[in-house]
This record gives sequence, C-alpha cells and structure tokens, in this order.
Amino acid sequence: MKRFLFSLFAFVAFATFARAEKNSVVIHPGETVYARFEVKGKKIRLVSSSKEQDPAAQLIFTFDKELTKGSRMLKVENKFPNDLLYKAEMRSLTLKHERRVNPTPVVGGKVGFDPYPPMVEELAFFDFKAEP
Repeated sequence: MKRFLFSLFAFVAFATFARAEKNSVVIHPGETVYARFEVKGKKIRLVSSSKEQDPAAQLIFTFDKELTKGSRMLKVENKFPNDLLYKAEMRSLTLKHERRVNPTPVVGGKVGFDPYPPMVEELAFFDFKAEP
C-alpha cells in the first residue's frame, strides 16, 4: 500500500510540473520576452512567446538582471483591455529548487511590477486568465 501511495504521489507531482512547462512563458534575468495570445470571448490561450521584439504581443515580460534593494524586479506590461491573472513558478537551477507563487494581477492597459529574490534564475508563467 505504501508503494502504491508513493507512486501516486510521484505521478501527481510530475504531472503538476509538466503542466507548468506546457503553454508557459519562461524568462531568465536580463531577458525580455514577448507573448502573443489567442482571444476567444473571455478565454485567452498562449500562442507564442519569443525574445525577439514583437509589436503585436499582448504581454511583455522584462526581468531585471541588476539587483534593486536586494531583489530583482519583474516588469509585466499588459496590453489587454482586461485585468490579467496568471500563476508563476520561480526556480533556482543551481540549487535545484522551485516554488509556485501568486504574482500580483496586472490591470488592463497598465504595467505591473513584482520583486523576486536574487537567487531566482528562472521564472515560468502559466495559467493565464483575462478578468472582465
């Protein structure tokens, strides 16, 4: 029974992390990532993300390389008319540690900022939702 529960726990854990990788935007310190979405009514779906400048991108993520007051700042520019909700996972690749966080929602047509600890080497964003 213990073996079954352990294998079930392992499966759920790996399935959760796999979901974070699919349809996600990944950014490293010093990078800017442009994300395009497909809008169907109230639902949005990530179509592409690129480090190349894209004037048609609805979201622009910029992750500072330099520390400001002991943390790195993430800037999220929301070009949607609606507020944007999403989930994030911060990762330290050298420490092999990852943790899910709930970032601040970004108001439609505005720019939002979130501080992250200096040991964060990668951020992944997923589960995007546009609130009316």
